[in-house]
Amino acid sequence: MEKEKPDKLNYRLSLMTAVLMAVFALVISIVIVSTLELSHKTMVLGPGFYPLVLSVGMLIASLYLVYQVLSGKSADAVMKKAIDKLAVGRSLSLFALAVISVAAMPLLGFLGSMFLFSFVHLSFLEPKKLPLHWRLIYSVAIPVCTYYLFEVLTITLPTPFWL
Repeated sequence: MEKEKPDKLNYRLSLMTAVLMAVFALVISIVIVSTLELSHKTMVLGPGFYPLVLSVGMLIASLYLVYQVLSGKSADAVMKKAIDKLAVGRSLSLFALAVISVAAMPLLGFLGSMFLFSFVHLSFLEPKKLPLHWRLIYSVAIPVCTYYLFEVLTITLPTPFWL
């Protein structure tokens, strides 16, 4: 079955979105390099290193998306006319959950907030449901491993205000 050829509006929107993502990632990379410490004097990676890696990764992915749209090698790179309402609902729910968990960090700290984020995500937003014991294991393991990774990088994460 042949894929339908995207119309000009979808093509332009896809190209514009990819270019805006690349510009955003470039600006964020420049801001990170100019404002955050990338390493301490002791040659240990500083707090600006990980966001820089993420923004450079986003820049590379965005430039690849621009290449795909311009070359026409992938029709999947162009926006579709039909929107998957379930996927949009899941994305918006995940965004709201992220905002709530960041807002809860002063009260619960990083570990408590990320435990709740992971557990709620795995319990309600993930289409493939895991057994309860695996959801609990992942919900504990992910925040604890992330916490210790940041400890190795000597970056402090939020703690509850009451501790």
